[in-house]
Amino acid sequence: MEWGARLAHKLQARIDRRSAATASTTGACKRKNAVAAALAKPSALHSTARSQHAAAATFKKMQPRYKLAGAAAAAAVAAIIIERWRRRRRGWRLEDRLTVVLCTSPVKSNPSTKLIQETHGSMCHYAPCLKACRMIICCDGYKTRERPKYRSGQVTEEGGKAYEEFLTRLKKLNLGEIARCQERQGFGFALKNALTRVRTPYVIVIQHDRNFVREAPIVDIVKCLEKNDAWLKYVLLPTTTVLNYPRYVQSKYQLRIAPQPTDFGFSLTPLLQWYDSTHVCSMRHYREFVYRGGLVARGGFVEDKLGQYQLKRIKERGLSAHAEFAQFVLDDGIEKPMVSHLDGHDSRVLDKVRFV
Repeated sequence: MEWGARLAHKLQARIDRRSAATASTTGACKRKNAVAAALAKPSALHSTARSQHAAAATFKKMQPRYKLAGAAAAAAVAAIIIERWRRRRRGWRLEDRLTVVLCTSPVKSNPSTKLIQETHGSMCHYAPCLKACRMIICCDGYKTRERPKYRSGQVTEEGGKAYEEFLTRLKKLNLGEIARCQERQGFGFALKNALTRVRTPYVIVIQHDRNFVREAPIVDIVKCLEKNDAWLKYVLLPTTTVLNYPRYVQSKYQLRIAPQPTDFGFSLTPLLQWYDSTHVCSMRHYREFVYRGGLVARGGFVEDKLGQYQLKRIKERGLSAHAEFAQFVLDDGIEKPMVSHLDGHDSRVLDKVRFV
């Protein structure tokens, strides 16, 4: 029994020593962790301080740029305010209301500039008031293919070189600002690109092969648009296609439309669909309606998709659906087109130009 008691006492002493050693190790670990944390804390604080210092240095470095950007923005706003004040003071002027956008793209007659010069010359002759307006020349891009397909913007390598030479000659003519697309966009999106430069409330869009053939009352059209903004957004200059338009609509669609008289010596006839031919349009209508909602497809004309959508809506809902489109053709009682068509692919047509 005495031997057993001594053995039990030794075992208990050994257990107590191990427990004490474990406790001592745990305490040492805790102290080590505490020391490490204490040492790490200043390091973290130092890292945060370095980040704040770097941010402050970056801000100090960028501050002059921020000041320049702010000054530029303030100057732009001030310029707009001053320009509006000047416009109000000097009275009504067409150049304050209207911008000319003349659209061109590759044609067979390139590199000759006769086509666009003839259209520009006829505009200056029959609508001389437009010479005072800012002009933007919208130049679409092209795709190089083995066979040409000009309506789709496809030209051969030789055709591409001819178009580049045409653009070089066009710049030398100095007819207006060049807004070029580096890639093929199609009429609709090339025009959209050019319209981003317009700063006036109205725009007249002219295609390079749509020449004027008689006087156009541009000033009265713009004033009519201003006066009747609630229901009038777009005025098409009459072409052969829309002469006697009410009769055409009644015979083809069994719809009766009547010209609406105005105070400017002409009537306005509702259009069942959009036409890309020469027209005067509200810039707000272009931004908020034409180019919103996917009504214009890349690579195509505005009239391709929007025109068909408009026609479908009116055929389904009647003439009451016309209000959202607000598009009319001018009717001055003269049964002759105001704008004609030049074939840029026919060299014989370009031999008969009048204004080049």
